Amino acid sequence: MRNSRCLKYRPAALLKKALCFCLLFLSLAGCSHPPAIGSSLPPLRPGELDAIERELSAHLSDPRYPDEQAILVTVREGLKGAKERNGGIGACLVRKSTGEVIEQAHNRQYVPYFRSDLHAEMDLLDRYEEKMKLTRSSDPNNPTFRNPRNMKGIVLYTSLEPCPMCITRIINSGVKEVYYAATDEEGGMAQRFDNLPPSWKRMGEGMVIKPARCSPELRALAARLFRPMYMAVDHNH
Repeated sequence: MRNSRCLKYRPAALLKKALCFCLLFLSLAGCSHPPAIGSSLPPLRPGELDAIERELSAHLSDPRYPDEQAILVTVREGLKGAKERNGGIGACLVRKSTGEVIEQAHNRQYVPYFRSDLHAEMDLLDRYEEKMKLTRSSDPNNPTFRNPRNMKGIVLYTSLEPCPMCITRIINSGVKEVYYAATDEEGGMAQRFDNLPPSWKRMGEGMVIKPARCSPELRALAARLFRPMYMAVDHNH
């Protein structure tokens, strides 16, 4: 009787073991490492930066687009960043009344050494603030007693939609008008502005953060320049 009882329940025990094995396999498969950042993008074609530079040199600004000249500055800056093996993103500050470019910069996150803060907009505002050295007044009747920010009439242009870090920095700088060339569907914060914490949304009340009014050709170049951030290493050189 003892042997027959064992034979009776053996199929059930084997089935239980098989199910456990399947569950273990599925759990291990689910724990595989996520793909690296940018791995969904096709690899950068050899010579693409050279092609972008030629197209940019040949680009004729279209007067129908009011932001064309400023975005051209940002894309040229983005090209500089990409050629340095930094991110291919550029930015500039423009005095709205005259169209004068008062500061410009590009991503410097990786070269000459890693700086996690040096996105294009961050570097741009660092440079401007270091140059201006705005301070609070000691006079309680002076508006700068509480707030030294003085960005009235200054517009920030960038070749790529600002990320969360850059959006909060722009808000904190006092800039009230921002235009970007290419959208960043995965990392851009302009289109997710309503998801900011309440205090940041209050600080950013009245801001204009919109896609730039530039030509489709320039917008496409800005988008292509974002790609060199994910350059594969060429082991032959």
